[in-house]
Amino acid sequence: MKKALGLAVLVMVCVMAAAGISEAAAKKVKHAMTVNMDDAGGIAAATMRENIKNYSNGEMELQIFPGSQLGGMREHYEACQSGAIETIYVAASAASKFVPEVGVLDLPFLFPTDYDKAWKVIDGELTKILSDKLAKQNFVLLGIAPYGYKSLHTGTKQIKSLKDIAGMKIRIMPSKTLELTYKAWNANPTPVEFSELYVALQQRVVDGGENGLSVIKAQKFNEVQPYLTVSKHGLFMGLMCANKKWFDKLSDKDREIILKAAKENIAQQRKFVAEEDENIIKYLGNNGMTVYRLTPQETAEFEKASQPVYKAFSDISPENKRTLDAVIKTKKDLGY
Repeated sequence: MKKALGLAVLVMVCVMAAAGISEAAAKKVKHAMTVNMDDAGGIAAATMRENIKNYSNGEMELQIFPGSQLGGMREHYEACQSGAIETIYVAASAASKFVPEVGVLDLPFLFPTDYDKAWKVIDGELTKILSDKLAKQNFVLLGIAPYGYKSLHTGTKQIKSLKDIAGMKIRIMPSKTLELTYKAWNANPTPVEFSELYVALQQRVVDGGENGLSVIKAQKFNEVQPYLTVSKHGLFMGLMCANKKWFDKLSDKDREIILKAAKENIAQQRKFVAEEDENIIKYLGNNGMTVYRLTPQETAEFEKASQPVYKAFSDISPENKRTLDAVIKTKKDLGY
C-alpha cells in the first residue's frame, strides 16, 4: 500500500515538474499598452497573443499589460528602450520625445481623410524614415496603427470655429507638434497623462481634448464630455515597437513570428476603425454627446490657421524638414 502510494506521489511530482518545465520553456514577451482590452488596440492584441502562441506551437507567450498597468506613455517607451519591456503599443505622439521626426504624424490636416489613401502615404517613405530613426534609439518599428481620425471632445461648449476653441484648455499628449497646433488655434494646450485624463475632464482641469473615436468610446469620455466635434483634423496613430537588442537576439524563426503577428495586429486595427467610426459616432450621439461635424468651410478655417505649424515643425531641424518633405512628395506622387 505504502509502495503504491509512494509511486503515485512520485508520478504526480514528475507530471507537475514536467508541466513546470513546459511552462518555464515558453518564452515570455511582455506587451504594454495604455489602452484597455476593449479598445481597438486591445482587441487586436488579444488576437496577436493567440497568433504568437499558435505560430510558435506554444513556445512563445505574449503577456499583455493593458490600461497603463506598467506606467504611462513615456514610461512605456523608456522601458521598451531599456529592454525592461519587449514590445509596446503606445500613441506615436509620446515617441517624439525620443525621435522628434515622429512629430510629423501629429501635423494637422497632413494626411488624407480617407483611410486607404492615408495608409498609402504612411506606409511608404515615411515608415522607412521613422524606422531608421527609431532603430538608432534601440527600437524596432513593428507597425503604425490608428486609434482613428481625431475628433474634439469638450465639456462646456461645442467647437465649430476657431473662435469657439480660443482660450480653451485642451488636453494634449507630450508633443511639440500638438503644442504648436493648439497655440496656432489660440487654445491653451495642456499636457495630461492618459491614465489621468478621465478625472481631469470630469473635474474640468481641462476643457476638452482630441482623440480617436474608438478611444472616446472605450474610455467613456461621453460620461463627462457632452460635446463631440467630428473634425478629422488629424489621424491619431500608435506605434508598435520592440526593443531592438532583444529583437536582434531572437532566432530567425521567432523574429518572423513576431513580425507576422504584428503585421496582422496592425491590419486588424486598421480594419476595425475604418468599419466602426460611423457606428461609434452614432453610439456617442445616443449616449450623452451632442455630435457636430465640421463643414468644409469650417474645416478650411482650421486648416488655414494650421499652416504656420508646418513651417515651425520644419524649422526645428533639417531632419524634421526632410521628413515632412518626404510626406508631401509621397502625396504628390500618389495624386493626393
